[in-house]
Amino acid sequence: MENNKKFDPVEKYLDKIDISSLPITTGTIIYPKLANLMLIFLHSISLMIPLTMILTFFNFSLRTDIFHWRVLLLFGDVISWWGLYLIFSLTIGKLILIILSLVHKPKEGIFEINFRNNDYYFYCLRISIKRFIFWIWNNFCFPWVSNFAFKMCDMRADFKSTLFDGWSDVEFIHYGNNVMLGQGAVVSSCIIIDNYLIIKKVHISDHVVLGGNCIIAPGTMVGKNCTVGIHTVTHINQNLDSNWIYVGRPARKYKHIKKDNHKKDVLAQRRIVDTGEKIPFDTKQFSKKNS
Repeated sequence: MENNKKFDPVEKYLDKIDISSLPITTGTIIYPKLANLMLIFLHSISLMIPLTMILTFFNFSLRTDIFHWRVLLLFGDVISWWGLYLIFSLTIGKLILIILSLVHKPKEGIFEINFRNNDYYFYCLRISIKRFIFWIWNNFCFPWVSNFAFKMCDMRADFKSTLFDGWSDVEFIHYGNNVMLGQGAVVSSCIIIDNYLIIKKVHISDHVVLGGNCIIAPGTMVGKNCTVGIHTVTHINQNLDSNWIYVGRPARKYKHIKKDNHKKDVLAQRRIVDTGEKIPFDTKQFSKKNS
């Protein structure tokens, strides 16, 4: 009962918290010792595979009769070794994440920042692995690979979305189709306020544009075809309606986005250059007629 009373004040005012009014808000965590050991293990094992291949074929690559071919294919070799490192880091990291989730199931809520709190402790372990994976995948030469890493780490994101220009948390975030993060945009599913870690799922619907340097707070629900303006900040658990442009700190409605009401059967028009007059032009006259 004491623990419930302890969290009541934070839970009561959670929906009213405007993070833009707080002097310091952050999702930064302190990694426990076990997290550092897992990162060293993950990095070492992932790096060992491409190093083994390099050492195995080193003497073969330096043969004088094929050396000129190896120089021409050097770029392909580097991409292959780099790709192997990424694949093995993702595979082994995924296995570690599965084990951590089986030991302690991830969940939303308000947790005290203390390693004796299992919810906070295992959150730090999972985040340490995921951030390492996303950091190395996001620095690969193909931008879409970060979307693939999101999918593999239990986050919904399609390959047509542009996610690499902003910063995103790596848990409890759902991205719809054709989402674009502007330069410096932040999508956060967790935030630290006082001595508590608040984790709330963020849902970004289809065809959403998040402007540069905007901040999406934990628990935010962004509707379809919504645009969040630059430097806009949402408050925790805020719902943004579909087909609206939001601006301000905290985010508020600015302008409704009108839907395209053009009918398919409207005739095309051509313009007379001399007079500027527009004349309906029936394109069906060029279609093939049935015999």
